[in-house]
Amino acid sequence: MTMGTPLTATVATTLFGVLALWFAGRVVANRDVPDRVSNLLHLAMSGAMVAMPWSWAAPALPQVVVFSAGAFWYAGAALFRPAADAGLGVGHGAHGRIAGLWYHAGMMLAMVWMAVAMIPGAPSAHEDMAGMGGMAGMSHGAGAVMTGDVPWALAVSIALGTLFVGAAVWLAGLLVREAAGPARRLEVADLAASTAMAAGMAYVLLVLAT
Repeated sequence: MTMGTPLTATVATTLFGVLALWFAGRVVANRDVPDRVSNLLHLAMSGAMVAMPWSWAAPALPQVVVFSAGAFWYAGAALFRPAADAGLGVGHGAHGRIAGLWYHAGMMLAMVWMAVAMIPGAPSAHEDMAGMGGMAGMSHGAGAVMTGDVPWALAVSIALGTLFVGAAVWLAGLLVREAAGPARRLEVADLAASTAMAAGMAYVLLVLAT
């Protein structure tokens, strides 16, 4: 099952493909450990999101392990190393850095949710009977949970997508402010990547859920 139409899937793949190239470059260029770890996590996210709309995403278990570890890493940094900005591009000052770390911890958990939600569902009894009659192709495909087969799961996906819409608007506001100020070009570019990531997450979650 692709995401909506080939066009909507291509939009998501193109966006996250560009982001993957950006984060790969940031991993190579950076020497600071927190910054490199953060960009590696975002590179992994981008790679998973490139594949997800086409249903050739990586198996769920590795994604759950990697992104759960990422969520703990960001949460640990927020609690014990709040001075580290980890290259998040979410504004200046202690409050901005801590908010950014918690936000990215939440983004990692959203990736865990999507990895689990994209696991193919088990066929129902009716579908089993249909399969016995030569209609085995009626079984659930990847992403069935996110398309309404389970109402509470659909609600979670829509809620997460809505939250990322809000995050994209918030980050876009920061981007405009930073671009108009004395911030370095690299800081503005990091913030632009964070804005695009939030918008892409919202896009995929809401399109897959409808």
